[in-house]
Amino acid sequence: MILIGERLQLSPMQLGDIGEVRAIEIDVFPTPWPSNAYHRELTSNRSAHYLCLWRNGVIAAYGGLWGVGEEAHVTTIGVRRLDQGKGLGRVMFAALVTRAYDLGANFISLEVRPTNEVAIHLYESFGFKVMARRRGYYTDNGEDAMVMWSDLIHAPAFKARFLSIAGALEVEGFGPLPSAEWPRS
Repeated sequence: MILIGERLQLSPMQLGDIGEVRAIEIDVFPTPWPSNAYHRELTSNRSAHYLCLWRNGVIAAYGGLWGVGEEAHVTTIGVRRLDQGKGLGRVMFAALVTRAYDLGANFISLEVRPTNEVAIHLYESFGFKVMARRRGYYTDNGEDAMVMWSDLIHAPAFKARFLSIAGALEVEGFGPLPSAEWPRS
C-alpha cells in the first residue's frame, strides 16, 4: 500500500477487495459489471491492472486499465457516493495515468457515457479528446459511448499538463502520486 499525502492510500486491487468494489459499483452505476468480472480480471487477465484508493480504512475509489501494446485502455473508474465531489476521481485517474506510464504505454483510451458530464470534464482536464462514438454501447438503455483518447502521453504538452495536475493534487494534500517503483498488481 502506498501512502498518498496524509489521507489516502493506493494499492493494487486484491481478491478480498472485490465485495467492497462491487458495492460501490452497484450504488453508482446503472449497469454494474457482472459479479464474477473482477475476479476474472484479477486472476485471468494478464493485461489487467486494477487499483483501490483507500480513505479512513475503506475503499473510496477504484479504477482499472488494460495495458495492451502501446495503449492503456481505462476499463472502469468509480468513486464511492459519500466521497464524490472531493477530488478522489481526479486522484484515481491520475494514478491510472501513472500506471500507463509505468506500463510503457504511448496512448490512453476510454469510453464514457455522453450523459456523464462530470467524468467527461475530468478526462478533458487531462487533455483527452472525443475521437469516436459507439452507437448503442451501453446495454441498459442503448446509450452511445463517447470514445476518448489522450495525445501521445510522452509528448511535452501532455506531460506538462499531467505534471501540473499531479503538482496541484500534491498541494491539495493528495500527493505525491506513486512512481514506477510502487507494487505491481
